[in-house]
Amino acid sequence: MALKMKLIKGILAAGLALAGLLAGQAVYAQSTNASLTVSATIPKACRFYSTPANMTIEHSGGLIDPLSTINATGSSTLNYRCMSGVSPEFDIDQSSSYASPKVANVTLTDGTNNLTAQITVTATGGAGTGLGGTEDKTATISGEITPANFQAAVPSTYSKSVRVDIQAIP
Repeated sequence: MALKMKLIKGILAAGLALAGLLAGQAVYAQSTNASLTVSATIPKACRFYSTPANMTIEHSGGLIDPLSTINATGSSTLNYRCMSGVSPEFDIDQSSSYASPKVANVTLTDGTNNLTAQITVTATGGAGTGLGGTEDKTATISGEITPANFQAAVPSTYSKSVRVDIQAIP
């Protein structure tokens, strides 16, 4: 008789467990549709769209006149695009100081001697119209060396590869 009671209790417990599983599945089977929220985030971005540029700071003919009393200057351009409605900020030589217009003192070298130039990046054209578009904006990179710097310099050819970074205004 004890064995019969155990068997009945086991069958009853299994039946209750099965009923619980079926009841749980019935809740999910009551709807024929469901909804979910779909989202996508596009960050602000700006990118250069031109080949690396070169700039010669000079008075004329690619040379600086060491007797001149006016600044030697040069300029170049880089094309860029930004996301629609987004404006750029620039950094020169990883100074970690984005601003517009961006100005940085850069040390040119001939391997032994140094010459300081002031480099400025200025964007024209306003906010972007999209990275996939065809409307490039222009960043003008200007260089300037003052007479006090070039008059005291050792005659040589000075240079430096200057990094210009672009980011979207946060």
